[in-house]
Amino acid sequence: MPQPTTITNPSSIFDTLVSNFVFTFITVGIIILFVTIGSTSIDSLNGSIAGYALIAAGILVLVSLLFYNGNENKSAESLTNNNRWFIMSFLYTAGPFIITIAIISIILYLLGTYKDRIAQGHFAPGYVNFTNISIVLILLQLLLFYFGTQKESFKTTSRLDRVYSGLLYFIGILNIVAVTTIWIILKYFSTDG
Repeated sequence: MPQPTTITNPSSIFDTLVSNFVFTFITVGIIILFVTIGSTSIDSLNGSIAGYALIAAGILVLVSLLFYNGNENKSAESLTNNNRWFIMSFLYTAGPFIITIAIISIILYLLGTYKDRIAQGHFAPGYVNFTNISIVLILLQLLLFYFGTQKESFKTTSRLDRVYSGLLYFIGILNIVAVTTIWIILKYFSTDG
């Protein structure tokens, strides 16, 4: 007769479940974005909004998990003594994703505000190009973060390597430029279709 399974480390199971949850949200969001790339119908725009929202939700959970793991074994006194280390660690690891969440929030705002104009095709041709560039940059950020979290140094310190963090910030800045261009195209360069 099989023996009942005992849970030796509930925290480990929780971390695994949350990681799977985050991975699923981000993956489904990426798949939805790929399905809707290049199409500007109202249904595709709704799909894009859902894809971006799922990616943002996954990133938010991921950042909160990083914050939780970074503070799990620290007392309030040690946090006060190591504020500089804590802030730098947070900025290296979570900072690029706070930028990504801000970028996705702006994209969601633009899609919601200019939904009718986009669905009717009243935008300059550069809109689709810069939207695709922004999607590729978001994917690059997610891939870099994935590879950065697979390094042994991250597993022991819950802190991204400086190289990965710097690349993530750089790609985030490029994405800010792409999203600003999308905003300018939608606001100032509308066409008759």
